[in-house]
Amino acid sequence: MKKLFKPASLLLYFFMIIVFFFAGVYYAGITGAAEGQGLAGGAIVLGYGVISAFVALLVSFIIAYYAERELIVRINQVLGIVFLIFIAITAYRLITRERSETTSGPSSQLTPGPAPTVATGPKVDIQMPDENSEFGLGFFTPDFINHSVLYFYGMPNFEKPVSDHTPSDSITFQQLDGHRFDISYAPPWLVPEHLKMDYEILHFKIKSINRDFVEVIVNKTDQRNAYVNRHAGQIIYWPDFLLNVHSVEFPPNQPQTVRIKPLNYAGQVTTDFVFMKPLRIQEDWMEVELQDQNFQKVGDGWIQWRNNQELLIEYSLLS
Repeated sequence: MKKLFKPASLLLYFFMIIVFFFAGVYYAGITGAAEGQGLAGGAIVLGYGVISAFVALLVSFIIAYYAERELIVRINQVLGIVFLIFIAITAYRLITRERSETTSGPSSQLTPGPAPTVATGPKVDIQMPDENSEFGLGFFTPDFINHSVLYFYGMPNFEKPVSDHTPSDSITFQQLDGHRFDISYAPPWLVPEHLKMDYEILHFKIKSINRDFVEVIVNKTDQRNAYVNRHAGQIIYWPDFLLNVHSVEFPPNQPQTVRIKPLNYAGQVTTDFVFMKPLRIQEDWMEVELQDQNFQKVGDGWIQWRNNQELLIEYSLLS
């Protein structure tokens, strides 16, 4: 038992705990164990480190009891080198992150005092894509409740995590009146697809998706794009988005017919109606509830909501 309390053995316990704690934490980060877990992500990463350190401590007791002193000393030397490597990597990541936040300028901080700088994007309820706009995969909406800053990135290296990239700009959010959120800083070129912060609506059209990044259109007028961390918000594909709008309607220049089945040659619905509420989406077709001016149901039917990469309807986000 005396071997367990010799200086070499005590140093072994220390190195095993620290080194394997770091190993567990970095393993959780590399494998993405905490991605998309919100506030629980930090606890998950810490849990990996604590479990790894505990198992390593048990193993170190066995090594200290059975191994010769010379072997324990050599193990300590190796663990000491690994410990220094972990310290260097951690310090480098912290310095890099601080530089990233600094280079992002005022966008990484709330800007008190003068009126906030916010781009004047579209604020109407019904939106139709511009003629030159891309159809996209759907929409990305930032999680400004849990993330006060949304960072924009240039063309990223998809083989590296988001934390290894330096943002080019950002949007900063602030909480008002204890519950409502607004934008306190935004780049002057920001014109998202939908911006109505009094209803906490901020949608960017999605151009492409990667495991860690989402390519979004940050200016719908000139189709400027940027990349964001896909775990800093919610991805809403077109069907999910349309099923949650208030109503849809036919554009004046694209008249359609409500049909009894999702087929171009199906019979027409002749019921008079004012509004159409989305109920179900089946490929290029949408089942709708037909409503009168009082939003009372008067029938149902099917409409074609897209044709390849062309949106055939207008939608209203709000009543």
